Amino acid sequence: MWFFLHSLLKRLLSIIRKWELRIPIPVFGFGCGVLGLALPKVSLNMGVYASKLLKSLEYRGYDSTGAAFQGDTTEITLLKDVGAPSTLVKTLGIEKQSGKIFCGQVRWATFGFVDKINAQPHEVNCKLHIYGAHNGNITNTGELKSFLLNQGHFVQSDNDGEMLVHIIEHYFDIEMDKTGNPKAPEERKNCMRQAIIQAANKLVGSYAAVIVDPDTETSWAIKAGSSLYFGIGTIEGMPFSLASSDLTAVLRFTKQLVNLREGEFIEYTAENYQVYAQKDLKFKRLNQPNEIWKTGDQIPTKPVYSKLRAEDVELLPEYEYFMEQEIYAQSETTGKLIKLFQGGSNTGKRMLALMDKEGVRDFLQEQVKQFLDAHLPEERQKVFYDLLNSETFSNFFNQVRSTYKEFFDVAVKEDFDKKYFFSSEKNLFLEMANNGYDLKKISLAKTMDSIAEEMNVKDFNDSIEDFLLLAKNTILNSRNAYSIACGTSFHATKIAALFFNTIAGMEIIPILPGDFRGEYSNCIKDNDLIIGVSQSGETKDLIDIFNDIDAKNLNVRKVVLVNNMNSTLGQEKSDVAIPILCGPEIAVPATKSFMNQITLFYYLAIRTAQMKLNEIDTHFSTEQREKHQQELDGYFHSLSKIPSLIKETLENVSGELDIMAGKLYMEPSIHILATKISGVAMEGALKIRETVLTHAEGREASEFKHGPNTILGKNTVFGVKHLRSLLHYFSENIDAVESLCEQEAIPHKEIKDIYKALAEYIFTHNQPFNLSLRGTNVFNKIVKDKDFFEPLYRNYPLIYVTGPNERDVNLTISQINTHKIRGANTFVIAEENEQLMKNVASRPSENSYYAWSYIMLPKTGSTMMTCFSASAVLQLLALKLSIRKMKRLDKLEVRDHGVHPDVPKNVSKSITVD
Repeated sequence: MWFFLHSLLKRLLSIIRKWELRIPIPVFGFGCGVLGLALPKVSLNMGVYASKLLKSLEYRGYDSTGAAFQGDTTEITLLKDVGAPSTLVKTLGIEKQSGKIFCGQVRWATFGFVDKINAQPHEVNCKLHIYGAHNGNITNTGELKSFLLNQGHFVQSDNDGEMLVHIIEHYFDIEMDKTGNPKAPEERKNCMRQAIIQAANKLVGSYAAVIVDPDTETSWAIKAGSSLYFGIGTIEGMPFSLASSDLTAVLRFTKQLVNLREGEFIEYTAENYQVYAQKDLKFKRLNQPNEIWKTGDQIPTKPVYSKLRAEDVELLPEYEYFMEQEIYAQSETTGKLIKLFQGGSNTGKRMLALMDKEGVRDFLQEQVKQFLDAHLPEERQKVFYDLLNSETFSNFFNQVRSTYKEFFDVAVKEDFDKKYFFSSEKNLFLEMANNGYDLKKISLAKTMDSIAEEMNVKDFNDSIEDFLLLAKNTILNSRNAYSIACGTSFHATKIAALFFNTIAGMEIIPILPGDFRGEYSNCIKDNDLIIGVSQSGETKDLIDIFNDIDAKNLNVRKVVLVNNMNSTLGQEKSDVAIPILCGPEIAVPATKSFMNQITLFYYLAIRTAQMKLNEIDTHFSTEQREKHQQELDGYFHSLSKIPSLIKETLENVSGELDIMAGKLYMEPSIHILATKISGVAMEGALKIRETVLTHAEGREASEFKHGPNTILGKNTVFGVKHLRSLLHYFSENIDAVESLCEQEAIPHKEIKDIYKALAEYIFTHNQPFNLSLRGTNVFNKIVKDKDFFEPLYRNYPLIYVTGPNERDVNLTISQINTHKIRGANTFVIAEENEQLMKNVASRPSENSYYAWSYIMLPKTGSTMMTCFSASAVLQLLALKLSIRKMKRLDKLEVRDHGVHPDVPKNVSKSITVD
C-alpha cells in the first residue's frame, strides 16, 4: 500500500511540476547579454575576469553561455554550451583560461533551438576570420540565412547572432577586396568600419554586438537599439577596455565610462578607442543646439565617471539577498533624493557657508571642476593632492577646524564612519583619500563633496524648472499629459496620476506603450506632454514610442524619469531628463527604483501645484490662495517624512509579516485589492508574481466583484496544500479499502487492482471491469456518495490595501464582508482603524475555517503617504514569500523551480528587445 501511495505521490508531484508550477530551466532575462574585454597582453586571470562578467549577466540569459578567448596568436579558444554561467564557467573551464581578448555572451533564446550550435559567440571563417556575439533580436534572420548560403557562407545554426557575425564578415570581405586586401592594420580596420555600417542596412531589428578581428586584435562594440555600455580602467597594472550589455557589470571593474548612444559603434583595443556613427545621427535636447553626425564620422568623446555608487553592486554582510538589501536601503535612497528637493544636505550647506565666510569658495569650485573634468585617475589624483597641499586649503582647514572643532572632529568623522557623503561623486573623493581616515584628507573630500552636491542641486533644479515650463504649456493649451512606462515603472505612473490629481488638479494619463500605440498614438497634438519612466533608460517598448512621436514632427515635448542618465532615453530621446537617483539595483525585481520614482512624482506634483497657484490660478481670492498655500505647505512638510516613514514601516511590520507569509507562501493564487490606490496593489502583485512564481493580481477593490470574484469558493486553482489534502483523503480511503478487503478475504493481487481503479476513478469516474464480484462490491462501497475533490477546496486569499480616508475604509469593509462569506481569507494592510479590525477579525460563520491578518501601518492620516508605507510592506511580503517558497521547493527537491528573490526565472531588469 505504501509503495503505491509513494508512486501516486511522485505522480502528483510530477503533475505539480508540469501543470501548476510549469517550471523549465530558469530564465533570468530577455535579450541576452554580450561582453567584450581587451587587455594589452596575455593575463593568466582572463578566465577569472570573464567568469565574473558572465555571472553578473546571468539575469539576462540562462539558455546558453559562451566565451571566446584570444592570446598572442589569431587562434581562438571557443567554449560554449547550454546552461547558465554560474554552472558553465566551471564545467567548461572558462575560469581557467588565459588571454588578452575575451568575447562572451549569455543567451535568452529567440531564434534557434536551445542547443550548443545556437549558443554564442560565433567564430566564422568563410571568407575572413572574425568572431563575435550579440544581444537583441534580428527579425529577418530567415532571409539573412538564405542570403548568406547563396553567397557561399557556411552557416551552422539558426541563431540570429551567427547571421549578424556572418553579415559583417560578408561586407568586411567585400571591402577588403575593394582595397586590395591591405596588410596595414589601419586600412584593415577601416574596412571593418565600412562593413559594420553596411551591415546595419541589411539587419532588421534591435541589437548590440561585439565583433573581434583576430588579425588586428581589435574589437568593435555596436549599439543599434539595445543596451550597451563601455568602460576603461586599469587592472593588474594594465589598461583595459570593457563593453557590456549591463552597466553594473562594468561598474564592478571601473567607474570610468564612455557614453554610447544608439546608432554609434566604438572601435577599441586595451589602450585606445574611437566612437563612430553607424548611420546619420541627430541628437537634440531642450534649449540646446542639435548635434548632427554623418554616417562614418568620428565622434569625439571623453570618459566620464559614473554617478552610480559602486558599493551598491556588492552585497553587504548583514543581508542575504540583494532584494532585501535594496528594500531596506529605501529610507536612505529616498532621503538623498529629498535632500536634492531641499537644496542639499544640511552638512553640505554648512560647509558652503564656511567657504563663503573664509572667502575660498570660488577657488575651491574651480578646483573641483578641474577634478571632475580630468579624464584619467592619475590626473584626478594630482588635482586632489595639489589642492590638499595648497596654502589656500591648508589655511581654510586649520582656521575652520580651530573655530568649529566639533564639526570637523565629530561630524566629518561620523559621516566617514557611516560612509555617508551626499553627492553621487562621494566614492570618487573618498577614493582619493585611499579610504583611510586622515582628517585633512577626509575634510577635503567632504569639502569637494559639498561643492559637487551644489552642482548636482543646480542641474536637478534646472531639469525641474524645465519640466514645470512644459507642464505649464500643456495646461495653458488645454492639452494632454501622458505618462508612459512598463512594468514597475507603469505602476509608479498610476500612483503619479493620483498625486497629480489630488495635489495639483492636473490630469496625467498613465498608459502602457502598447496601449498608447493602440489607443492614443493618432490623437496626440501640439503641446501634448509625454512623461516616460524607466529605471534603466533602455526599455525598448518606450524607446519605440518616443521614436514614433519624433516621426510625427509635432510640437510634443518628452520628459523622462530615469536612473541611468547615460542611457538611450536619458541622453538621446528626451527633451528633459530627471534622475531618480536610487543607485544601481542588482535584484531583478525593482524596489528602490519604484520608491524613488513615486517620491519624485510626489515632489513634481507639489511643484506643479505651486506653479499653478503662482502663475496660472491668478483668479483665486486671497482667502482661496491662503488655503491652497497651507495645503501645499503641508505636502512639502510631508515630503521630509517619507524616509522615516519607510524605515519605521519596515522595522514594525516584519514580525507580523512572517506570520502572514507562513499562511500564504504556498498558495497558488492571490489577489491584492486596493481602494483608490490600485497602482500600489498592481506593484505588490507584480513583486509576488516575479519572486514567488505565484499567480497574483492587483486591482481596484470594487472591481473584484465585477467578475474576478468567481475565483472564490469551488474552483480549479490548486496548489501544493490542496493536493496534500487530496492525498490525505485518498490515504484514508486506501485504509478503508484495506479493511474491507481483509473482511472479504480478497487476495493481495486484486487489492492492488482496486487501488489502481480507485486512483483512475477519481480523475475519470470510469468504472473498473477487471475486478471480481467481491472486489467490485468493495470498490462501490468506497466510491458511493463521495466527492473526492472536496478536500481540494480552500478559502482564497485576498489582501486588501487602503488609505485612512473614511470613505475608503468603509468601501474596504464592504468588500471584506462581501467576499469572506463566499470563501475568502482576509489580509489587510492599513493604518489602525477599530472598525476595520473588527470586520477583518470576525468569522463569516462559527464552524468555518477562516484565516486573517492585519498589518498595521504607521499612522499618517494620508492616503498618499499610505502609497509609500503599503508599497514597502508588499515588497517585504514578496521577499518573505519568495524565501519561504524557495526553501520549501528545494526541500521537496523540485528541480529548476526558478523561485528566487534576486534572479527569478523569466524576469529581466530591462527588456531591451521587442
